[in-house]
Amino acid sequence: LQRLTCFYFWLFLMKRGIELGINATLQSIQKAAQIASQSKIDYFFVPETKPSVMGVDAFDALEKIADRKCDMTIGTAIVNVFSRKKEQISLNANKIYEKTNENFVLGIGTSAPVIVEKLWGLKFERPLSRIMDYTKYLRTNFRGKIFWAAVGQKITQLAAQNADGVIFFLKPRKQISSDIQKIKKILSSAGKSFDSFETICIVSTYVDSSENFMDAKATLAKYIGSNEFYSKPLSEEFEKEVMEIRESFKKFGLSKTVEKVSDDLVKELTICGTPTHCKQMLDKFQEETGCETVIAGFDLPKEGFDSKFFENLKKLLAMM
Repeated sequence: LQRLTCFYFWLFLMKRGIELGINATLQSIQKAAQIASQSKIDYFFVPETKPSVMGVDAFDALEKIADRKCDMTIGTAIVNVFSRKKEQISLNANKIYEKTNENFVLGIGTSAPVIVEKLWGLKFERPLSRIMDYTKYLRTNFRGKIFWAAVGQKITQLAAQNADGVIFFLKPRKQISSDIQKIKKILSSAGKSFDSFETICIVSTYVDSSENFMDAKATLAKYIGSNEFYSKPLSEEFEKEVMEIRESFKKFGLSKTVEKVSDDLVKELTICGTPTHCKQMLDKFQEETGCETVIAGFDLPKEGFDSKFFENLKKLLAMM
């Protein structure tokens, strides 16, 4: 009984949020934000890739949904530090921070060569130095919290030393738990409390009436096949499968690569099922990893944000 009581107390302290994926339109984001603002969730994040190619300008979308009266914190998850000058990021962040009565957090990251160079046409040079330089500037020009997107070990270590938290995505659960323990040691060595640092994980979530893995498999095939930043951490536990996905994507593209993604990989990295099942799996994910904040990320094609999706979203948020 004591163990069960501790578990529910731990869950009470944990935070939850949602994020619509990189393909969501402004209209879908606004509708989801309206639903979310009527729930008890802690965060509503907006990601960004390149607005002229897919999705939205994260700052523009967040400014449109910003509400001073809403208790829910909104934030970027993430914007990269190559496509904007640090002064512009600071200006945009401060504007939303004030408009939301300080209920805004800034998520930044280096992104990856496939995004920065191929989509933005910029040079992906000295990414760690750049994000540290941006953070140093923002510390004196932005009063809110700064979270770093962290995939590899080096940036996770630097995030513990320089940021207010990390945002994980597409990492095996054991790696997340291990990284959190390493972060605790780094903070302890620096004389900092772990309570002052937030660990966030975005989990690709597919809310449906049944366990339909196809959308989840398409997401994993896309990220692993096209972006080595996500494939490298997965190679430790899924080396053969990751290699096959990478080779298939290179030769045949996305459609034929989906079949290379196993159910085991889907179950490790994503959550699929009914709203009730997804709620239970989010609880389990949080318990297994020890991550303070779990964000249900709905990475769907833009046509996937239909009336059925929003009905299921309402059901899920009512339980969170």
